[in-house]
Amino acid sequence: MTPVTPQNAENISTEKPHAPGLRDRKKAMRREEILSHAKHLFAKQGINATTMGDIAEAANVSPPTVFNYFGNKDGILIALITEGSRKAIAHDISMLPRTDADFASIVMDTLVTVSTGTLGIAGKRVWRYSEAATIRHPNTELAREYTRVDNKLLHALKQFIGYYDITLRAGTPADTDFLAELIFGVWNAEFFALIKDEEMDIATHKERLSARIRPLIQLLFDDAFLASPVLKPIRL
Repeated sequence: MTPVTPQNAENISTEKPHAPGLRDRKKAMRREEILSHAKHLFAKQGINATTMGDIAEAANVSPPTVFNYFGNKDGILIALITEGSRKAIAHDISMLPRTDADFASIVMDTLVTVSTGTLGIAGKRVWRYSEAATIRHPNTELAREYTRVDNKLLHALKQFIGYYDITLRAGTPADTDFLAELIFGVWNAEFFALIKDEEMDIATHKERLSARIRPLIQLLFDDAFLASPVLKPIRL
């Protein structure tokens, strides 16, 4: 990229990018409609049972149109996961640090919000299918995207834990990345149990998660920090 200097600044355009035209907006809207109908059908009748023709019919477009937008069914799944995750991250405040409650409750609130948001991105069947695809065919783009979303979530949790000036029960320095990985491992196992059980709701998931997270946190963290968590000082 060319640096901006007093000599070339006047040659650089200050015009704003053109807004999308009507045709582009219609294409974007049609794409969103196809994704919305696909998400509904996947949740209702399963991914394997849903054909590209089913999705086209529900979206009131031709099957070639669906193929042109997404290529195949995995392309639709990738779009659901990728775009849903991006929107969720853009509007997510669950990973902002808090000190208005005990630390176990703050962590629990954060994890349950993540679970709820993840199911908002795609239903249980999509996540089950993606999890299985990652195990069976780890080199596909769907498997790689699923792994990327998982890694982004772990990274966000590491940042969240890293905000706190943690005191451990053992009196040793806190490895916040390691602590985040422990907590993430427990959450991930319970989220997998949630998506495997079509009947399990978020309330039951929260109870199960609490039964595992709270004892772990109480085992690791100092009582004073647990009762009144402290944030690290902001470095200017």
